[in-house]
Amino acid sequence: MDLLLHIGTGKTGSTSVQGFMQANADRMAQQGIMLPNSLGERNHRNLPAIVQSGPLTDSYLRMRGIRDPQDQQAARAAWLDAFRAEIANAQALRCIISAEHLSFLKPQEIKTLQGILSEMFDRIRVLVYLRDPVDYAVSMYDTAIKTGGTLIAPRPPERGGETDYEALLKAWCAAFGQDALTVRLFDRRELFQGDIIADFAQVAGIDSTNFTVPETENSSLNLLGQALLTRINRKIPKFDRRGRPNPQRGQIHRVFERHFGTGPKYVPDAALLKAYRDCFSGSNEWVRQTFFPDRATLFVPRDYPPPQTLSASDAELEQISNLITTLWKRQ
Repeated sequence: MDLLLHIGTGKTGSTSVQGFMQANADRMAQQGIMLPNSLGERNHRNLPAIVQSGPLTDSYLRMRGIRDPQDQQAARAAWLDAFRAEIANAQALRCIISAEHLSFLKPQEIKTLQGILSEMFDRIRVLVYLRDPVDYAVSMYDTAIKTGGTLIAPRPPERGGETDYEALLKAWCAAFGQDALTVRLFDRRELFQGDIIADFAQVAGIDSTNFTVPETENSSLNLLGQALLTRINRKIPKFDRRGRPNPQRGQIHRVFERHFGTGPKYVPDAALLKAYRDCFSGSNEWVRQTFFPDRATLFVPRDYPPPQTLSASDAELEQISNLITTLWKRQ
């Protein structure tokens, strides 16, 4: 059986791709393509958790109520056993795994993953989408707020971090071989039909004729929504004092997405733009030369509108966030 391993990266439409495949799993099965349920019903998040250690996986396990280190190891072993059994009993010709958290794996974790997968599949192809680091940082900032974050601006650039694509791709090339990688750019001007789902289907060899296309998910918050939810996150944190998921949060981010999705959005200022472009110019150039030698630049620079500020004062935002917090807790 052949495997297409979709590793993200983050903020490149992975949620939409996963929703698309889940909605059309039966049609894909008719084409000889399987989606392993043992790794997760939609996002195959269990796979990176099997080989990964550190805060990301620890948070994932804690959200699932698995806090004890021994229980965590037992969960990893059980997931891997179930995955192996599912593949061993499958009749499909191809398998697709999609988990954007795979792009966060360290080099040794990638090598461990390669060892596991190479025993189960005849051929492995790794598909990765890359987004302009500045756009990634802005989008990740919004996601961090919706998942409980309290930062008031995107994180500064960091070599070796999530958008150091030279380091990322070199690690995957070292484990799987450069020929195994298919690298795509997450930009409407570059995607097939200007759409991530259409592009993914074409690259994955899926005949998506008459497939169901779910609505777009993960809409970003406007400036007011970000400011209010950041304050609410301090009042209703992601985890309680015992490290357990805080039941009071519920799906509050979904409410904010519905009511604070339109209007002025966060725009990076000139200093942040320069910091990201200076930090990753060499990394992006290596990627261009290695995978896109015919392009003049890896990412086409875009013009951002001037940043806007809220008219409400900090005191007013605090009053409103206190009111929303009180009403939400009563719910």
